[in-house]
Amino acid sequence: MAGLMRVALCLPVLAVSCALPHGLLQDEEPSAYGAFLAARYAGSSRETAESSRFYAEALSHDPGSSLLSERAFYSALLAGQFERADGPARVAGDHPDGLQLAHIYLKGGELAGRIRGPSVELEDPFGPFGAMVSSMLDDWRLVRAGRANEAADRPVTASAGLTGHIMLHRGMILEAAGRMEAADEAYRAAYSGLDMEGFTTIVRGAFFERQGRRDEARRLYQVHLERRTDQRDPEVAQALARLEAGRRPPARFTPAQGAARSMFAPAAMLNASAPAEYSALYLRIVQSIDPDFDRNTMLLATILDRLGLEDDAIAAFDSVDSAPFVEQARVDAAWTLFRRGDQTDALARARSLASGEMAEQPRLLLADIYRLTGHCDDAVALYDAVLAERSAEGRGMDWRHIFYRAVCLQIAGDWAGAEEGFLQALALEPDEARVLNHLGYNWIVLGERVNEGFALVERAAELAPDNGAILDSLGWGHFKLGRYEQAVEWLERAVELSPANATIHWHLGDAYARSGRELEAGFQWQRALDLTSDPREEALLEMRLVQGLEGAPEDIE
Repeated sequence: MAGLMRVALCLPVLAVSCALPHGLLQDEEPSAYGAFLAARYAGSSRETAESSRFYAEALSHDPGSSLLSERAFYSALLAGQFERADGPARVAGDHPDGLQLAHIYLKGGELAGRIRGPSVELEDPFGPFGAMVSSMLDDWRLVRAGRANEAADRPVTASAGLTGHIMLHRGMILEAAGRMEAADEAYRAAYSGLDMEGFTTIVRGAFFERQGRRDEARRLYQVHLERRTDQRDPEVAQALARLEAGRRPPARFTPAQGAARSMFAPAAMLNASAPAEYSALYLRIVQSIDPDFDRNTMLLATILDRLGLEDDAIAAFDSVDSAPFVEQARVDAAWTLFRRGDQTDALARARSLASGEMAEQPRLLLADIYRLTGHCDDAVALYDAVLAERSAEGRGMDWRHIFYRAVCLQIAGDWAGAEEGFLQALALEPDEARVLNHLGYNWIVLGERVNEGFALVERAAELAPDNGAILDSLGWGHFKLGRYEQAVEWLERAVELSPANATIHWHLGDAYARSGRELEAGFQWQRALDLTSDPREEALLEMRLVQGLEGAPEDIE
C-alpha cells in the first residue's frame, strides 16, 4: 500500500481534516484562497462534483502547485470527472517523482485513447500493489502497440494474496498473443484461485466459446448457476442463454477492455484490505478505461454508497443502461434513494420497474421497498411470485422470503397468516435470532402463548446477545410474566445497546413504574415520546405521562 497514504490527505471524503497547503494563506489571491476553502467544505459535505470544480478553480490560479494538482486530481477522479482529472494528473504524475496513482491513471487514459500516457517512469519504486497494477497496464500498452508476444514474455510479480488476479491477467495477455494452451492453463489457475466466481466464469467461459469448446463453456456456466441459486450472476445467466441460442461468442478483449478487467479484480480486492476510498479511486480508473464495463460500475456504485456519496452512487447506477446489469442497477438506485430518506422518489422508481419478467434479486429488493413504505399488498404479491417460482423449479425455500412476507401480512392485519409464515420460517431456520425474536415477542404481546414466546426470545438472546431489540423482547417477556426486577435489568441493557429505540424506552419506563421507580419511569416515557414518530405510541405515552401506568393500556392495541 506504499504511496496510498497520501490519498488520505486529499480525498474529498476526508477533506475536513486537510491542512492548508503551504503558502496558500490569506495574502494569496482571494479567488485562489476562496476556491480552496470552498473545495474543502464541499468535500467534507460529500459534494464531490462541487469539490472537484473548486479545486480546479484554485489550481487555475496556481497551476504549478503540486499539492493543488494532487487534490484537484483526486477530487475529480473520485467524482468521475475524467476530463477534469486529465490535466492535474499530468502535472501530478508525469515526472520522475510523481504521484503513483496519477501515473497509473495516465497509462489507463492512453489505453482508452483519451490522453497521452506518461512520458517518464517514476524514479521511486511503486509499492507492491501499485507496481503490479502498473505492470499490468504496461502489458496492455504493449498489446495495443502490436507487441503482444513481448507482453506475454514479461514476468509479473503478484502482490501478496493476488496470484489468482495475476493468472487472470496472464490468461488474457497470452490469449492476445495467440498462445492458447498457456492461456487455458492460466485461466484454469485463475478460476481455482480467485474468489470472484462470477467474473472468472465469464472470462474463462468466453475463452472456451471462442475456442469452439461450447460444451465446456456450457458446463462452466451451468455449474455456477446451480451452485449460486440464491444470487445468480446475471452475466453468467446471459452467457448461457446466448450459448443455448447458438449466437456468436463474444469477441476477444480490446487492449482497453482487457486492461480494465485486469485492474478490476485487484481493485475489488482492495476494498477488503484498505479504506473504501482507495478501492473507489482504482475502480474509477477502471471506469475511465472502459466506461461500458458494467460489472465494475456496479461495484463502484456500491462502494460510493458505502462512503456516504449517495448522489455519486445513484449516478453510477443510472449510467448502467444495458443488460444484464441494468435491472439490478435501477433497483439498487431506488434502494439508495429509499435509504437516504427520499421515499417518494424511491417508490416512484420502484413502481416504474415492476414487471413479471424481473429477475429474482431485483424483485426481492423491490418487495423490500414496498414493505418498508407500507405497501404490503404489493410486497406480498412479489414474495408470492418468487416463492411460487422456486417451488415450481424445485429450488429450496429461503426463510427470509417467507419471514418478510409474514411481516407484511402482520402489518396488513392478517395475524393468522403471519403466524403461519413465522412458523414456516422457523422450521427452515430454527436458530435464526430474528425469527425467534419476532414470533416470540408477538406471542408475548398478544398474551396467547407467553411462556412459549419467552422461550423463543430467550433463545434469540443467547444467539444475539448484543442486539438491543432482542434484549428488549426478553425484558418485556419478564415484564409480562411479572418479573419486574429482571425486566428492568434486561431493558436497561437493551437501552444501552439501542438508545434511539423509542419502544425500548417505553418498555423500560413501564418496568420502572411497576418497580415503584415513578420518577425514572416518567423520564423514560418522555424520552420515548421524543423519539417516536408512531402516532399509536405517541398516544400511549401521553396517557402514561398524564395518568401513570395504571391509567393506560400496557400494549398498543
